[in-house]
Amino acid sequence: MINYNQTLSCLKAKKLIPLEEQEQMKFVSWLRVKKIRHIHIANERMCSVVYKKKLKALGTYAGFPDLMIFLPNRTLFIEMKRSDKRLSRVSREQNEWLEFLNLLDEGSAKVCYGADEAIDFVKENL
Repeated sequence: MINYNQTLSCLKAKKLIPLEEQEQMKFVSWLRVKKIRHIHIANERMCSVVYKKKLKALGTYAGFPDLMIFLPNRTLFIEMKRSDKRLSRVSREQNEWLEFLNLLDEGSAKVCYGADEAIDFVKENL
């Protein structure tokens, strides 16, 4: 199994900013260790125009958060970004989804800049 903590530490030591996917892998590893149920919403895939139309017809929407985390009394929605905010942009669609999801009685949605912020968000809601 890959040690994502070690990988991120190495990148940071070299003054490199981990990619969003690397931060998300570290966060998902933590969720798995803690046995917290979650799912990644794979909206970012590169595919043909025809397949994108099919996915849209099946119910995918631009901007939906990357992860759903299922806690006993709450569902969290996390849009993962790189830890350096200057390198990550939140789209209009992402902001619209986050605003909508935060209106739900038992839901909380947030943009998390890096795995550590995502872990803190989950801990605050446990």
